[in-house]
Amino acid sequence: MPAMKLIQSVGIGGANKPGDVKAVQTALNSLLSLIAPTRKLTVDGRLGSRPENSKTVAAIKLFQSKVVNMVRPDGKIDPNGRTHRKINEKLASAVTAAVVPISGNLKTTLKRNVKAYEGNIPHMYLDTLGFLTVGVGHLLKDVEAAKKVPFIVRDTGVKASIQQIEGEFKSIKAMPWGKKYEATYYKPFTTLVISEAVREAQVEHHIKTFESELKTIYGASEFASYPDDVKLALFDLIFNLGMPRLKDTFPNFNRHMKAHDFKKAAIESNRKDVSAERNTYVRNLLANAK
Repeated sequence: MPAMKLIQSVGIGGANKPGDVKAVQTALNSLLSLIAPTRKLTVDGRLGSRPENSKTVAAIKLFQSKVVNMVRPDGKIDPNGRTHRKINEKLASAVTAAVVPISGNLKTTLKRNVKAYEGNIPHMYLDTLGFLTVGVGHLLKDVEAAKKVPFIVRDTGVKASIQQIEGEFKSIKAMPWGKKYEATYYKPFTTLVISEAVREAQVEHHIKTFESELKTIYGASEFASYPDDVKLALFDLIFNLGMPRLKDTFPNFNRHMKAHDFKKAAIESNRKDVSAERNTYVRNLLANAK
């Protein structure tokens, strides 16, 4: 978001004009990753009859303590004062971080590792949870999603028809699945594949999407500040879990992440539906991050 503009002071002893209070609430909502465990503030322009008891003032004090490093937070933001300037500094950093992609070297390592753990399978198959998949962990949530993928006939290289894609989707979807069924088990029952170029494009798209989602969970500037090993661990987690599960079902892990305690986060990173080798890979990335 753009810089926060204040006309008059907000907080304990402030003028607390509704427009200024809304500006503070909106800005702090954009910086929640810096003031955990603060929850999203209601942007209503009000602090109540006793501002010192409001959630907005509590968030101001926490920001002053954790980010401004004030020994005695006063719960007040003055126009162009110390707290106001620091909020705008962090807002600017967040905007920059949100548009800066991961480095080329990190992306190369990420692609290699994701392919090693997700597989790089040109035909449809069922993963260990029974989800129909193709390429590098590319989920086909339904037949309509499958129809959008440019499948070709393996033996001829000819573009597959909608009917062929639909038929193969339904055929594979009806097959058994589980840990004892590897992706290669399904190959004899398939006739359609996707090219290496398509698989590579899918990976690029997933990385871009997951990077945006990780910045949403942890904050753009915070994610940008993480060591590369931590970013690799987070990408592996979100590739496997998806954003909702990573965000909502790993509360202890996320609490340690936001505190930058990567060693404790490593202990909480274990997943039940992946190999011990893959869990060890992520745990070591976090535990040894510098």
